[in-house]
Amino acid sequence: MELLVNTTERDASVRAMSRSVDAQLDMIFDVRAEDLGTVRDIVAAHLRWWRIDAGTVHRLLTVVNELLTNVLQHTLAGADGHRMASLLLQKVPDGVTAVVRDQDPSLPMYATPDLMAEDGRGLLMLRALADDTSVSVTPAGKDVWVFIGLPEEIEHP
Repeated sequence: MELLVNTTERDASVRAMSRSVDAQLDMIFDVRAEDLGTVRDIVAAHLRWWRIDAGTVHRLLTVVNELLTNVLQHTLAGADGHRMASLLLQKVPDGVTAVVRDQDPSLPMYATPDLMAEDGRGLLMLRALADDTSVSVTPAGKDVWVFIGLPEEIEHP
């Protein structure tokens, strides 16, 4: 099944494109706080379609939400006022990978937040939920990559 949605022609206030082919979801969109729930719904639907277990779905949704929230909080809007990012989600034989690409080459800063702070724990949470993570600076900004492994199935005699 292939689905291609390009909203730039239909509604100039929404800038998004997504494509889904063979256990891969590729989205490019203007990151806006009011749209994060919709992105989570789209990601969750694809993970369920790929028969990913509920625990892995929950972990991945939390991680993707955190990465996109970081785009909102820590990147500057472009000249057009938009914070464009992409999300590439892939089912691989032993898990699921997600890559969030944004236009800011600044690397995430790991810090130990004050006990009473209301923020600053996102990257610590990311490390706790993902089985592997990586950040790469690219000519267009940066890629933040996460891998979450699928639980091993227990064989029954």
